[in-house]
Amino acid sequence: MHFHRLPDLSSPFRRATPAAVVAALTLCLAPLPSAAQDPQADIIRGRVTDDSSRAVVGASITVTRGPDRATQETKTDSAGDYRVRFDTGTGDYLVAVSAEGLRSARRRIQRQGTERELVADFTLSSNLAELEAVRINAMRPVRANNNVSPTQLEAGSSERWADGVAGQVAPTVAGDLNALAGTMSNVTQTPGGISILGAGAESNLTTLNGMGMAAASVPRAARTETRVTGATFDPTRGGFAGANIDVRLGPGSRIYQRRNGFVTLDPQALQFADATALALGAKSGGFKASFGADGELIRRALTYNVAVEVAQNSSDPATLLDAD
Repeated sequence: MHFHRLPDLSSPFRRATPAAVVAALTLCLAPLPSAAQDPQADIIRGRVTDDSSRAVVGASITVTRGPDRATQETKTDSAGDYRVRFDTGTGDYLVAVSAEGLRSARRRIQRQGTERELVADFTLSSNLAELEAVRINAMRPVRANNNVSPTQLEAGSSERWADGVAGQVAPTVAGDLNALAGTMSNVTQTPGGISILGAGAESNLTTLNGMGMAAASVPRAARTETRVTGATFDPTRGGFAGANIDVRLGPGSRIYQRRNGFVTLDPQALQFADATALALGAKSGGFKASFGADGELIRRALTYNVAVEVAQNSSDPATLLDAD
């Protein structure tokens, strides 16, 4: 018969070795995995600046995950920083940055080892367009002049220089523009002014050196050139449907200092009228004096042409005291 000794179960650690105790304590002190931590998430962050090291605020950030091409978009904050989180990270991303006035940029970033935060900083340069050198050649402008004389006909105009009749006006109406225009053919004198092709006097245009002039006469002693145009195809000459009476002051002489004067006397004593005209007081008299001068004021630079005219006209009023 054989007898065996049973082990003592009341003290299980009584026979434990020191190595076993240390191993048990190590297992108890080891940290347990936290449920809040996600080892599969990736964070992509960075900072965007310009070429002057200033933060770019509001830059558009687009992060594309590979290989499924899932994207996330964000914008940089006031410090130029951005941050994007992918809960399921693959470690391979393409980051694209764009900002107004700066060149766009993009970069591929990949995970190195076990890192979960991938950093991609960008420095954007100014988006300036460079043009090729342009060479501009210009000619010095030529001073404009107008050498058209009264005898030179305009292209496309219905006018002639000579009609076979040399028109003359009386000294008392010399300088009257309507009287001068009335010496031409196809021009009709009306109480309001001249008329061409039946157009009223309000359709006429009177100009002095190309500028509008309200007066109907010029001093007799003024050295002028007068041109009457009834129709023209020149689009630069407009503002009239009847006639254009264009008066131009002639340039002063560069050779002589000229002085001229005209005096016209029209006394009532030298006028003859019938009894009816004398009863109605139709006789009137007066005088008209005009003086002008022209010449060169500054040698080969400036000339002058001035004129002045004074006129007076009077008549005896008809009253009941001397009526017939």
